[in-house]
Amino acid sequence: MFFTSQGVVLKRVKVSDYDKILTVFTLDAGKISGSVKGSQSPKSKLGPGTHPFIYGEFTFNKGGKLSRITSIDIIRAHYKLRENLEPLALASYFLELVNLVTVENERNVALFHLIIDYLEWVEQTIDPIDLQRLKVSFELKFLYCVGLQPELDQCVNCGGGYDNPKFSVEAGGTVCENCFDLYPGDPRMGHVLPKLMTYLLQADIKDLMAVVIDEVLLKKINYLNNQFLLHHLGRKGFKTMMNF
Repeated sequence: MFFTSQGVVLKRVKVSDYDKILTVFTLDAGKISGSVKGSQSPKSKLGPGTHPFIYGEFTFNKGGKLSRITSIDIIRAHYKLRENLEPLALASYFLELVNLVTVENERNVALFHLIIDYLEWVEQTIDPIDLQRLKVSFELKFLYCVGLQPELDQCVNCGGGYDNPKFSVEAGGTVCENCFDLYPGDPRMGHVLPKLMTYLLQADIKDLMAVVIDEVLLKKINYLNNQFLLHHLGRKGFKTMMNF
């Protein structure tokens, strides 16, 4: 059975001198693993489309245990990502996160459009502060897409409001002043960070890249995001984590 969908290459594994297995996150069927025969051959028409970050239209022959990729029409190659180390590392980190949380044949349209949009922006960005802004906003939107977003609107313990909350990674979000004693080791956020994190989560990427955001606040959110992701994804680290 043949199946065609837009997709982005998350990962590739070389299995022989000429053959590869690609992990492709597709719009219509979620993550699919597919073999590509003869892609290393200079005459292969599929070879250019077998690299991570490739966004294109993929045709799969879904027969047997492993699908076979029979055609790849490249929409955007993202070759420019490979010209600078920091954008390349950040984009690789995004792919790693998506690969970690997705399962075969489970569709997530919002996450698909998120990774496509952010690869486009990272490819155009060199400034370290702008890259950090892309990182923290992607992480918050990513968590929302997979149902793991932190609670920022109310206390995770009692549901009440707050003025100067703490942030509990383990509990999953903001903690009001009345519940501080239950979370003695967690840091206070102040009143600005929850609002800024909510903005980064909800704002269109074009809008958030146009506003000025204090670098110190970005670094604080970066730290909270890192701890939150590690805890809720059950990781000790990420292979592609950047030192922003």
